[in-house]
Amino acid sequence: MRNKIGSGSMNSSSVRLSREASITLSNHGIYQFGNALAAILVNLYLWRLTNDVWVNGMYNLLTLASAPAATLLVGKLAKVKDRLLVYRLGIVLTAFFYLLILVAGEMLVNYYVAFAVLKGVSTSFYWLGHFTMIQDVSNEENRHRYLGLNLIITNAAMLAGPAVAGLLVDMFGGLRGYMAVYLLSFVMFAYASINSWKMSRKPSPHKTYYIKYSWQMSRKYPAFGRALAGWFVFGLPQGVLAYIPAILLYEAVPSESFVNYMNVLFLGVTMAAGFMLARWGSSRHNYQYLRMAAVGFIAGTIPLFFGISLWPVVLFMLLYSCVKPLQNNAYTAYYYDLSARLPLGEHFRVEAVVLREVCTNAGRSAGVIILMFLSADMQQGALAGMLMFAAVSQLLIGWLASPAYPSFRLPRHSSDINMRRT
Repeated sequence: MRNKIGSGSMNSSSVRLSREASITLSNHGIYQFGNALAAILVNLYLWRLTNDVWVNGMYNLLTLASAPAATLLVGKLAKVKDRLLVYRLGIVLTAFFYLLILVAGEMLVNYYVAFAVLKGVSTSFYWLGHFTMIQDVSNEENRHRYLGLNLIITNAAMLAGPAVAGLLVDMFGGLRGYMAVYLLSFVMFAYASINSWKMSRKPSPHKTYYIKYSWQMSRKYPAFGRALAGWFVFGLPQGVLAYIPAILLYEAVPSESFVNYMNVLFLGVTMAAGFMLARWGSSRHNYQYLRMAAVGFIAGTIPLFFGISLWPVVLFMLLYSCVKPLQNNAYTAYYYDLSARLPLGEHFRVEAVVLREVCTNAGRSAGVIILMFLSADMQQGALAGMLMFAAVSQLLIGWLASPAYPSFRLPRHSSDINMRRT
């Protein structure tokens, strides 16, 4: 009886989140609210100015393509200096991005290449810092809880963002409505930057940047290489789904407010799924979560073959929004656990996040490129076929992460690999 009581107490303590974890959650919510206000409207803004899906595709492709290159350099800065510095710079650069949109106005279309690169670079700074801090403030016992709460807060912020943006566009109308949204986004990012000073710096005592050993690590430990391949597959549909659904909804009902309110609905579904995962999710069931997510994605894509119109798109987005947290949280938890068991352990933490972002953005870019060449005018068959291909490919993630896969386990010691600090 005593042992059971002691074990229960220990588990309760290990699941409880730290003060640092609570701060990162609140600040991430502020950041996401600012981002949710304007992210969809930037793509709609370009669409209204050009009515050319190629421009939207190129903008998103350049954003995604610039992120991996920036991430490799940002990773070294995070390792040599501090991950919190990288995190803060990401917020500041994002604030600068929206400030420049305010200044450029309708001239944005003439400089969309530069804006896309700035967006990609600022995103790489922020997300590298954020994902690294997730490992710092959570452990294997409470990671599903942290990720679930993170998803709830993120989606609450992203749920409120489009609703507020819709109200502002209705209130001011036209271009002035867009400018009001961009101004509020800038204010939110400025506040998030100030709020980040509540977080404590954790400079790494090991300054060596081990990214050059990534290929060697992947070959020596196949489970890690498969995990990186999984992130590429994970990213395939995300690049397309970042902008195509909003355009399809706008074409069906030409109202920015309608698009924003529909995104409120989709995010509400994601938020509910995230809550259930935070409440009842367990790392022991990661493989099952990944398989369920892939099946749900495939089921949601089927209606698109009957017509790319309002209700098939809405049904697809509802199902995708429901299964997205299952896949995202399960694979993130799996990857953090796996990378922690690599020989270099915490000394490879930044590099593991860098590789994750590079592979994920490579997948996102590949998805956008495929769609751009298959369906320049968003033809029904090409778009539905591309999304079905991306959906079926998600089955590979569960297979790659399966404990039944050969050579799954990793040794816990650091003497197996010649990666000593020079």
